[in-house]
Amino acid sequence: MNLVERPETAPELLWQAKDLLAVLERRRDAGGGARNGQRHLDAAADRLLVACEFPSLLRAVAADAERVPPGGPAAGAGGEEDSGPVRHRAAWALASRLLGDPGLPDPADGAASALSACVFREDTASAVLAAVTALVHSNRPEAAISWCDAVLPDAVRLAADTWAPRLLAARAEASLHRGDVLVGLARAEAVLDMVPPQRRGAWIGGPLACLVAGYTDLAEPGAAREWVRRPVPAPMYETRHCLGYLYARGHFHLAAGEHRSALADFMSCGRLLASWGLDPDLYAWRLAAAAAYLGVGDHDNALTMVDSQLDRAVPAGDRSRVFGRATARGRRRQELREELFATLQDTSGRPGFLSSLRALQWGELPGAAPHRVARYKVTDRYAGFLDQLSPSEQRVALLAAQGETNQRIARSLSITVSTVEQHLTRTYRKLRVAGRSELRRKLG
Repeated sequence: MNLVERPETAPELLWQAKDLLAVLERRRDAGGGARNGQRHLDAAADRLLVACEFPSLLRAVAADAERVPPGGPAAGAGGEEDSGPVRHRAAWALASRLLGDPGLPDPADGAASALSACVFREDTASAVLAAVTALVHSNRPEAAISWCDAVLPDAVRLAADTWAPRLLAARAEASLHRGDVLVGLARAEAVLDMVPPQRRGAWIGGPLACLVAGYTDLAEPGAAREWVRRPVPAPMYETRHCLGYLYARGHFHLAAGEHRSALADFMSCGRLLASWGLDPDLYAWRLAAAAAYLGVGDHDNALTMVDSQLDRAVPAGDRSRVFGRATARGRRRQELREELFATLQDTSGRPGFLSSLRALQWGELPGAAPHRVARYKVTDRYAGFLDQLSPSEQRVALLAAQGETNQRIARSLSITVSTVEQHLTRTYRKLRVAGRSELRRKLG
């Protein structure tokens, strides 16, 4: 039996995870280095699954693992493959989604392949959970819900107090992602009813995050605050489960008008993603932080966060994210900035804001209503800078800040390139900026 197949034997602390990885590495390398043996694949899959729980270890473990699972033995009775290759594919599906590296296998495809090739039993339970989690975070909630519902009866029969609660927690998160908030809340509360406090590991941060996020999105601050006050295991902050919890708690603080506490949670989420080398777009923390900055009246930093999100070049694949290159090329950047900024102003901290950010994260940008007048337009923040410039310098500076070359500015304004350069030199001096990049941050 593999060490990580039963939750009660899985590591709870980072040092335990490191020790287990060393044991699994020795097991993987035993047997003369056969890369397609069952023992090798089981140990390799277990290493990835452990590292997915403790993401500070994930990038190093992933770099040391085969990226494409070798072909496994022939399918056994019932048509399913042997567990080694299946578990390996499932582990890579979750690792690929967490890392967000386009060079890794597609998470949704890998998860679907693994789930369709195995049945739920003790030696595949951890793989099924990893694959379902990969689907949830790949914006495939319907598929995740379908698989959870299919295997939950088997999980209950196998061990009611171990795998069933964790699968139900994944089911709750998938429901929340799909917009079925009430269903997600019911599933998350059922998880806590099934697992007594003394048996709750770091993974309990998942259902707690669902409860905080769901009640916040429904504008029920009393219920949300009750779940925020529930204690969480201290080791949770060494695992990936703290990310969703911090993000949900930040939205609670935002809705409650506690903007600085919200900002602290959103920025902590972003810092952990960066320090662990995970996909920075796993959560829409930048736009959430922008909303928190707006709450304290810091429009400059709010716009900086919007710009940093727009600057993200996310490979779109078969979907067109609002933050990807394809969308940025199809629309003028300034129009997109204004629309995002206005959307944050109109919805920040209100019921449904978390769901709105999730839609923005996956490219569903609402069209700006033509009659709407933003309370604070992005260009308003430039007034103090622009007042320091002559009208000619203003025209040149704004075009340069939008990314136009000197030659194109000259053609657009019917002046010489030399005149453009002179205007920019005076602009840099007056605004105390070092060059075009800094000018774009001030006037972009």
